[in-house]
Amino acid sequence: MSELFIRALRADRVLPGGIVAVELDGRQIVVCNCAGSYYAIERRCGHMNAPLELGTLDGFYLTCPMHCVQFDVRNGEVLCDPVPADFGSEMPPPQLGKYLQNIERIMKPVRSESIRTFATRLDAGWVEVAL
Repeated sequence: MSELFIRALRADRVLPGGIVAVELDGRQIVVCNCAGSYYAIERRCGHMNAPLELGTLDGFYLTCPMHCVQFDVRNGEVLCDPVPADFGSEMPPPQLGKYLQNIERIMKPVRSESIRTFATRLDAGWVEVAL
């Protein structure tokens, strides 16, 4: 069965290093421009479901804006677990400290999962995504 490519967005809408969210046939996807090569992945983080278009793209590595989980946009592989909050030498106020300890306890068993990728191609200035 051949893949069905759907126009996602004009290529010039996602600048190099950029991330743009689109919805195609009811699927939420982000399109990433890695130095002129386009990649499409699921929009939601494989850790806590955060919207990845609000994250950052460095080369092929997309970092989630919520807990800094990183994904390789070429294959959707999770590269690192969440980064814990680092307050340096400053201690948070006691109530906030208790809250953060509770959150850390709750979050400990939450796993980070790799996310789905979709094939892309360029056609007449459009990024097309295979669903």
